[in-house]
Amino acid sequence: MNLVTVAIFLFLSWLARVTETLVLNTIRKEQLEKQAVEAELYYLKSQINPHFLFNTLNNIHTLVYKQAPAAPEAVMHLASLMRYMIYESNAATVPLAREISYLRDYVSLQQLRYKNSPVADLQLAGEAESCSIAPLLFIHLLENAYKHSPARLEPGDLKVRVEMREDSLTFSVQNPIAQKAARPLEEPGGIGLPNVRKRLALLYPGQHTLTIQNTGSTFTVILTIHGLHREVHERKAHLLHH
Repeated sequence: MNLVTVAIFLFLSWLARVTETLVLNTIRKEQLEKQAVEAELYYLKSQINPHFLFNTLNNIHTLVYKQAPAAPEAVMHLASLMRYMIYESNAATVPLAREISYLRDYVSLQQLRYKNSPVADLQLAGEAESCSIAPLLFIHLLENAYKHSPARLEPGDLKVRVEMREDSLTFSVQNPIAQKAARPLEEPGGIGLPNVRKRLALLYPGQHTLTIQNTGSTFTVILTIHGLHREVHERKAHLLHH
């Protein structure tokens, strides 16, 4: 009887150690996966085109040199844009209204390149204050629209729409196609759409659609994200799970 008791005790001790090891390994694996996801998101968010910043600084320098009245406002737009990129975008989510404000700053700075009236028409439908979203999701799509448009743009040639309906958000951007840009959104080495696709797969799995329409004269990219109201509470749980 004593031998049986000892055997049972030894077996239970061994089982407890094995269970503890399995639990610790599982926790360690989940922590590593979570760190990998966070590292990937940080890397993807950091891939903002630096050429835009350098060009903007050159344009502002020209405005200051000419003592143009638009110079102080351009500096404020750049400061707001940099503040958002460096500090505010580190949060898991940001108010949609703040993300749109960031896009408006970007559009205002891009406009320094053009003498025409605003070449980008940015329209908002719905209540931007009603939801939060992962930061810096739209900027690459907007960058591509400018990058692959003709050098000369007429007022309103770039059409940017942000529409909030119940628990879904649709972002679309349309641009005329430059003659040299036969494949404007999938160029080798580009980080625009691949970046967006990777982030969407990590942040909104099964909750989004990304479509591209090419008419031969215009490109339109449409991104729709569903379930944003509940997503504010559930996305953190998804990241922790992974």
